[in-house]
Amino acid sequence: MCEVVLPCEYNPKACPSPAAGKSRLFTILLLYCWQREYDKRPYRQFQFKRLMFEERIGRKYHCIRDFRVIVNYLLRRPQLAIRISSLIVSNWDAGLLKDFVCSLIPVWYIELNLMRFPHEFFVMLRLNAAKMNVSQLSLEGTPLTDDDVRILREFLLVSKTLRRLNVSSCSLTQFNFALIADGVYKSSGVRRLSANRLLGMSLSLDTEKIASVLSSLLMQNTLWALSLEHCELTAQDMIPIAEHLARTNSKFRRLRIACNKIGPDGAFFLLRGMSIGGNLELLDMSYCSIGTHGGEWVAKYLTSCRRLQILHLNYNDMGPEAVNLILLSMKKQCKLERLTLYGNHFDSRSAMIVRRLLDADVVLHSELDISYTYDEALQDYSVVPWR
Repeated sequence: MCEVVLPCEYNPKACPSPAAGKSRLFTILLLYCWQREYDKRPYRQFQFKRLMFEERIGRKYHCIRDFRVIVNYLLRRPQLAIRISSLIVSNWDAGLLKDFVCSLIPVWYIELNLMRFPHEFFVMLRLNAAKMNVSQLSLEGTPLTDDDVRILREFLLVSKTLRRLNVSSCSLTQFNFALIADGVYKSSGVRRLSANRLLGMSLSLDTEKIASVLSSLLMQNTLWALSLEHCELTAQDMIPIAEHLARTNSKFRRLRIACNKIGPDGAFFLLRGMSIGGNLELLDMSYCSIGTHGGEWVAKYLTSCRRLQILHLNYNDMGPEAVNLILLSMKKQCKLERLTLYGNHFDSRSAMIVRRLLDADVVLHSELDISYTYDEALQDYSVVPWR
């Protein structure tokens, strides 16, 4: 049996059961045929999803036998990108695990989402870090233990090519997140970090500690993008981020803090800092409960954010008066390429403003997620979603 968190229900040495006789034979040739369905020449963008595999092959995935076929395919046909999800990787066969890590060495983009890895995998990954060409590493949804995080930090220190790291929903806590942040801080190449859904374990999440770690991380001024969604951040936690945004020499360009509790004060801190520094290009504040007062702060500072191109404000409980002010600011000198407002409150005046903006080609349909329509029951214009 597999010595991992979720044990495999198959015996690796056993032959397929007679009940599985109706299932298709899983071979390297079949994998190649599948890749031709979603990829183009020269077929170097590999994808494998367990649910799709079990649906097409007619049986459950085998953590040793089927994984060996995948690894052999990757060794024979080096890839530029690998996207694998929902697999259980066993440490029963150390040679198989070593071959899998070797197959990742030439890959530029690696996505191993919703996986279950033994600790030995991260140790082998660290031993080959200097030889790997990986530029983007995503482990979203893959649980990481404290030992895994420690080895991953060493991997960040050794890797010279890694530019983007995604450890969202990886069971990171407020304690071991500091190790990841330290690895990013001391790394020579990481520029984008996604660490959504940090946990507080048995204690409530200490956001002040997270903010202190972020302050030290941003002080280095090498981080280009940061995502901290679902982290219970408050308005006070936005102060160190806003101070960094206010720096005119800041290299920070993208910030995603959706689904936090920053409120109107947090929106004020961020927008004021953006208006002073003027370097941020993307801001996602959806589901942040900024309310009408926060929307008014957005409208006040929006035109001063010179490089802002994308702004997400969905489901923030903003009243029509705040939404109207934001829409009216679009008529001024504003370089927004995308503004999302759906999920807030609108009135007939909101619909009239959207109508004038769209009819006059001040704003294109592709730049807004709302539109207008004439409601015969109300005998007036109303706002409708536009996807």
